Amino acid sequence: MIFPADVAVSPDGSVAIADWGLAEVILVDPGGEWQGAVMTRGEGPGEVQAPAAVTWVDANTLLVLDLGAFRMTTLDLASRSASVTAVDPAFLSPVVRSGQVTFVALHPDRTVWLEFPGPIEDGWEERPFVRWSPGRAVNDTVMRSRARVIEGVTLPAWPRSLLGVGAETWVVSEPDGRYELTVSDRDGTSLVRFCHTGEALPLSSAERGEDTGEDTDSEMPDAWRRAVRELEEPREPAIISRIVVDADGRIWVQRDRPSPGAGDTHGAPGAMYDVFLQSGHFLGSIRLPDDQRLLEARGSRVWTLHAGSFDEFSVVALEIEGF
Repeated sequence: MIFPADVAVSPDGSVAIADWGLAEVILVDPGGEWQGAVMTRGEGPGEVQAPAAVTWVDANTLLVLDLGAFRMTTLDLASRSASVTAVDPAFLSPVVRSGQVTFVALHPDRTVWLEFPGPIEDGWEERPFVRWSPGRAVNDTVMRSRARVIEGVTLPAWPRSLLGVGAETWVVSEPDGRYELTVSDRDGTSLVRFCHTGEALPLSSAERGEDTGEDTDSEMPDAWRRAVRELEEPREPAIISRIVVDADGRIWVQRDRPSPGAGDTHGAPGAMYDVFLQSGHFLGSIRLPDDQRLLEARGSRVWTLHAGSFDEFSVVALEIEGF
């Protein structure tokens, strides 16, 4: 694969993979057998140009968000018939023009969530999280996040609000870095707010702008390192850096921060995650294997993104014992 942007798991365990780089949507059966591409590059109703997100509407139907064509495609797998829903270009264009898809989520009801680029002032960027669906007359800003940036790239060590979106709920963290999460239903009604104990990891050498040769995940240009060194360090580094709501509605909270410049769309490699039920009940902590990033989970199975030594990508299914 070139760049798997998203993975969705059906109730029977079938896996759909949206590969942004290949411009394909690939299907894997519950037993892990490769079924091949069900959507390929093109401009027709059943084709894609830049698939950024995928979800299951039901056991036989996929919904795919195509940023390249400004549309969503509903694909019936039994008949391979497809229908297309246009997405408001005014909603997608700011993200497409920025060249950075930092957060995208897709609901089975055809609601799309994006993190928009915003104005930058004194090294801080306003990042609204916005959702859109065909039935909405206007875009709905669900929250705003103030991010510390260099040249538009987020510095994860500085606390800010984070968002995780699942099929039935969405989760928001506090902007000041407290380990406090609010769970809301799809209509935005708050269901529960809960806290968890935990201390932030110390700043890494890359987060301090140092180059020791140990931060292999960092791709910071020298100018960025100098800029980071000139910044005043955050008073309290971010305790968490990513929120994922899995196919069962469980909440995965990433503790490790990605290195500046590494790209954090899929989180830090080999990260530690705290896992909660929707109620806020703490299930435990899980560390992923080295070089693997969390994509999705259902039951005891976790799907991760693995980057090889030649920048080739694989999607890996892991089983977690006793989980």
